[in-house]
Amino acid sequence: MKLSPLDIRHHEFPGKFGGYDRLSVRQFLTDVAEELEGVLQERQAMQERTQELERRIEELKTQEDEIRRTLVAAERMGHDLRETASRESEVILAQANVFRDAIHNDAQARSTELEAAHQSRISALELAFRGRFADLEREQHQLILERERAQAERMAELERTFSDRHSDLTARLASARQEYAQFLSGYRALVSSFGELSARHILPEESTPLERPLLPTTPLPTIEPGLPELPAGTPEAHEPPRIEEQQFL
Repeated sequence: MKLSPLDIRHHEFPGKFGGYDRLSVRQFLTDVAEELEGVLQERQAMQERTQELERRIEELKTQEDEIRRTLVAAERMGHDLRETASRESEVILAQANVFRDAIHNDAQARSTELEAAHQSRISALELAFRGRFADLEREQHQLILERERAQAERMAELERTFSDRHSDLTARLASARQEYAQFLSGYRALVSSFGELSARHILPEESTPLERPLLPTTPLPTIEPGLPELPAGTPEAHEPPRIEEQQFL
């Protein structure tokens, strides 16, 4: 049975003749009770300490479990993060490749478009240049034709003017020659009549033949074809040809 210090302290033994000393027994019981009480207190303290340690152990176990669970969760989270990061990196890499391909395709399409626009612009400029060059050639040819036509018209006008002037001068010269021939015929008739009158009235001793005066031998000017035409602005171009007066004796 279980004994407490109080039971030991108050335990009574039946008395017999020639038994133990009661005081000694009581003192021994008191000492045993105190010792038991100390042992019990120490035991209680040890139990409390044990319980505290067990509680601490449980707490540590709980913390360990939590730490283990945290580690497992961290490992799982790390694994998930690694997988997520790997998947995200793959997705980002795929998106980057798609974006790169899109940029490359867009740049290539833009380059092709710019090259086509450049070629179209060059073709348009070349066509415009050829058209302008053809227009300039036509204008130059037209100017040359107009200049040649103007020169031909000027030459024709000059030739007509020269021909008209030549015809006029030729007619005037023919008229002057005719007048000169008539004058010469009249002059010869007058000289012949004067000679006959002189022969009738001359003395016999003085009858010497009269010398017949010489006729003027200065030829009339002639106009030959091909002579240079006088300028239209000079006074000589509008004056009739001059016939020098002959002094007849």
